[in-house]
Amino acid sequence: MPTHLLLTTGDSGKQARIRVCHFFEKNFLVKYDRVVIAESRIISGAHPEFWPTIENGIAANRQAVTKFLVELRDSGFKSLDDLAGMKQGYESKLLHLATHLLDGFFGVDTVFYNLEEDAHAVSTRLAAAVKDNPVGFWLVKAECDIDTGHEADRLVMIRKFEVAPPET
Repeated sequence: MPTHLLLTTGDSGKQARIRVCHFFEKNFLVKYDRVVIAESRIISGAHPEFWPTIENGIAANRQAVTKFLVELRDSGFKSLDDLAGMKQGYESKLLHLATHLLDGFFGVDTVFYNLEEDAHAVSTRLAAAVKDNPVGFWLVKAECDIDTGHEADRLVMIRKFEVAPPET
């Protein structure tokens, strides 16, 4: 079950939760059947764990990038020049996932996501805004799930449109 930590604004934890649910409802690339947000998993910018939690989430995103790049290297891609000959398949999907984490595009492997800046980090400008008004910013932890029976294959969660399940 993927878990995502999202930074958003709001006058209350309830409003932040609504914003996060709206994000998942409108996301055109990553679709989940269930998004569960426990009230105890919503913390304001005034909470002492707010910044350490963000830092841990950003570090987890970077670790995922490293993991994907190590796997690519282990598959024989040692330099950027090697990528020019890459065929479509598992390795190209690894590269795709890594670049999404680097360019700020939300994906199934995202741990921390900044809804306010559509990013996997927090800009200096936004960090200053949070410090000036900590009760207006929230971290929302969302546990997500799909009902496809393919939980082990996270790539199946990336779908631009609904595909009918195979007939049995």
